[in-house]
Amino acid sequence: MPARTRKKADESGGVAVGDRDPALLRRIHEVMVLTRAVEDRMVAMYKGGDLLGSLYTGHWHEAISVGAASTLRPDDYLAPIHRDLGAHLWRGMEPWQVMASFMGKATSPTGGRDGTLHYGRLDLGVYNLPSHIPANFPVATGMAFASKYREQDRVCLAFCGDGSTSRADFHESLTMASVLKLPNVFVIENNQFAYSTPLRMQSNSETFAIKAVAYGIPGVTVDGTDALAVHDAVAEGVARARAGEGPSIVEGVTMRMHGHAEHDSADYVPKDMYDEWSKKDPVELFENVLIEAGVIDAAAAKKVREDAKQFAIAARRKALADPMPEPSGIEDGVYAD
Repeated sequence: MPARTRKKADESGGVAVGDRDPALLRRIHEVMVLTRAVEDRMVAMYKGGDLLGSLYTGHWHEAISVGAASTLRPDDYLAPIHRDLGAHLWRGMEPWQVMASFMGKATSPTGGRDGTLHYGRLDLGVYNLPSHIPANFPVATGMAFASKYREQDRVCLAFCGDGSTSRADFHESLTMASVLKLPNVFVIENNQFAYSTPLRMQSNSETFAIKAVAYGIPGVTVDGTDALAVHDAVAEGVARARAGEGPSIVEGVTMRMHGHAEHDSADYVPKDMYDEWSKKDPVELFENVLIEAGVIDAAAAKKVREDAKQFAIAARRKALADPMPEPSGIEDGVYAD
């Protein structure tokens, strides 16, 4: 099936709300707002010296991470990257636990063994991010293979960035998943830059989704600032995977509004490009869509934002108060009994 670009469903520039479940729409909105609030708080923590290492954020990626994760069942697998805090929060990861990870605290998912973003929760079906991206793709392919082999009816959703598509493990994973018809959905977060390398120096393809043609699988490109467009495209891929028809690629086009990490000034991004994308805040866009559709009103939207801000403040307070790991436990979890 050839790669394609998803068409819009209404004249407002976004996919129509239609007769979707209002509870699902409100939940997507709440998690997107919470994701932004937590990352804004963590940026302040980084600048204030609360965090031990660097910080990688996903501003303008919220529609991709939350929109995609919202298509899965609780028993499905998720293999996110460093810009997918929204996917973690959707599955039930606590914001304070994410902050604790960047502080190397004992209460972090890694027990303080990693001070950055290599966290996951096996009990939530969220697997730790391995470096370098897309090193999570072979893991995701393996999880999908295990699901199919065990007849478990589980789909594995994995994410990567645009620069990751140049690596061998991207090709190897897509080749294996397509040949074996594994229940994978691969999401490419096209944020215009692989660190400081622009798109024109990464690939000569018209889109990244078009690479799906080489593997004989579907590929679609959508507006990565439109949560409903992402949700619909990924949901289609999930349904295909669950039906035994194999993997697919979804490319969400967005912008990385911060540097590769907070220590990166991103002065290589043209100012006019940054200014243009600043008008496409996915959190604001989705909120406006829901207000216009009558799913929420302005007062409810304001309360969601304020609640998220207070939740992030409380998460910081807890993470700061949590203990550092004890040196005596350095071998815990390293060796099997």
